[in-house]
Amino acid sequence: MEYPKTARSTEEFLVCTELLPAIRKRYGPTFALLEIPEILRSDGKAGEYGTVYFRDYVGEKYNDRWNEGNGGGPLDTELSLDMVQLLKDLQEIDVDWLLSQHPVGKSVQRSAFDLQGWLLSFQKQKTLARSMGISDNESTQAKEFISGGFKLTSRIVSNGDFYPRNLIKLPNRVALVDWGYWPGYRACFVDYLVNVGAFAFIHMWGNGLWQKEFVRRLRETFDIKLDDLRKAILIKSFEQAMFWTALPQLAQVQVNLFKMVLKGEVFG
Repeated sequence: MEYPKTARSTEEFLVCTELLPAIRKRYGPTFALLEIPEILRSDGKAGEYGTVYFRDYVGEKYNDRWNEGNGGGPLDTELSLDMVQLLKDLQEIDVDWLLSQHPVGKSVQRSAFDLQGWLLSFQKQKTLARSMGISDNESTQAKEFISGGFKLTSRIVSNGDFYPRNLIKLPNRVALVDWGYWPGYRACFVDYLVNVGAFAFIHMWGNGLWQKEFVRRLRETFDIKLDDLRKAILIKSFEQAMFWTALPQLAQVQVNLFKMVLKGEVFG
């Protein structure tokens, strides 16, 4: 069985048809848990940018227990263990190989997180931040705090949209699906490992026990410092709040998280 996905850009078509098969071939056998989705075929003439036909994986899907209304409330904390292992697997992919040697590298580079670029973008969005309830003083505090950078500078490649809704639990593997291409800093193909973890964390806003267990396992596995995690959550919660501006209640959830973390309140 195959699952068609219409590409939304030339870059997305290239990522799916050239990058994913290369990662699957080069690293697939070494992953402890991660399953890179298999591309069965593609048609560059179907749709504006082409259509990619993925293997339709049959397994436990989490999109029925995660939605914008519950923030992952029904999910069991054990999933956090799988997601940390997925991050370990993704860490095996050589980012330098991908960016400098693979022909799709330049396209991926344009969807890589750049801290200084984000700080500049954040500074320019003070008016939007103010409209969401983040004061100028809070914006300044966040900018100064994040400007110090991360202690853990490890970067990884991921689907960019790393949270439970995009996972399928197979008998011995977990498929990471929904590989796409997005501009901006919310969902990036190449990102700091701690940012990718924070992206999953903020999407689980409705499950404090899960968040706490996920943070514990993240810090144990990667020796992530609490300040690094706070910076990453500030970055990703702000981006997610902007992404959800058309859904004020959800945007407010992320603004509240931003404020909480800025004060130093985070699961440890």
